[in-house]
This record gives sequence, C-alpha cells and structure tokens, in this order.
Amino acid sequence: MAAKRELLTQERFDALALSSEWCVVELGLNSIRATPGVQRKADLLGGFASGDATATKTLNSQKALLGMDIIVYERRPKRSRGEGDVNVYHYVVTKTGRSELPYCLHGPFTREALQNHWPPDLDLSPYDRAR
Repeated sequence: MAAKRELLTQERFDALALSSEWCVVELGLNSIRATPGVQRKADLLGGFASGDATATKTLNSQKALLGMDIIVYERRPKRSRGEGDVNVYHYVVTKTGRSELPYCLHGPFTREALQNHWPPDLDLSPYDRAR
C-alpha cells in the first residue's frame, strides 16, 4: 500500500489530537473511520495517537505534529512470510499553511509505528500509556 496524502480540516485534526503533548492516547473507532485518508476502515480494530503542535518530531521523513498507529485485522495473512492476524499502519499529520485545510494526513506507512507492521500477535503493550 503506497503512502498517500489527504488534507484535513481543523475539526478533523482536533478529533485526533486528544493530547497536547507526545503522550499516547487511544482513539475512538468512529473518529478513525471519519478521518479521510485512513485505509482499511472495514478491518479496523483500534488506533492510538500522540502529538504536540509546538514540539514537532520527524516521523516518516515528515515534520509531524501528530503520529497515529492504526491496527487492522488481516483477512488473508501471508503466513509463509511471517504475517500474523493483524497489521499496524502508521500515519503522520503535518501543517499545510492553508487556512481552510490546515493539516495533511500522510500514510499509511509500515515503518515507525510503536510496534512492527506485522506483529506476531495482537500486543497492545506498546500503547499501555493510553490505557
């Protein structure tokens, strides 16, 4: 799956930016599903985000205000290659400088999530700070 970009409104960004610092928070499934550009919504199991509009981080080569991991069910895992029943995709959000669509969602990426893209099982321990 190739990384894409999707412009976001302030309202959509606010629904994802639930903390004011780089602290992991769990996202609601409806909020993730309502976000344009998020792939595999039908297979969605959960999602977590962290970010800080004043202290950006370089994530997936982007100056990110927010990073987000989306966990999805894999319907046809490639067992011979080591793929399990879940996939983890990483997304980042940057500023655009445009007033009507001030943010841009980049992704999905298979690198820089809090766990491997193909974790051996559904392990939420990397996200324990959110629960």
